Amino acid sequence: RVSLSDFSSSGVQFFNLAETDPNLKGFNGGFVTDAHAYYVPIIHRPGSSETYHGYAARVSLSDFRNSGVEYLNLAETDSNLVGFAGGFVTDTHAYYVPYYNGNSN
Repeated sequence: RVSLSDFSSSGVQFFNLAETDPNLKGFNGGFVTDAHAYYVPIIHRPGSSETYHGYAARVSLSDFRNSGVEYLNLAETDSNLVGFAGGFVTDTHAYYVPYYNGNSN
């Protein structure tokens, strides 16, 4: 993330989600609430292959490091819940917008 009050290299904070779980990579957009930043899962590109995935992650804005990461694999609910292209939030729910799940139908 980049501080809006220090929009320079000294205002940058980052960490690697994949250090929490190696499946936490390949995101397409995100959205935010007052408490969390949400990352939208789309695709892993290990080597030259592509695998659509459903590992949705969120990071606490007050604990912006690996200890503040929570995640779930949406594909554990239904194997078609992979490959999203954006998302949005209401007061009570996060929504992930389907893009492509790797199936031909």
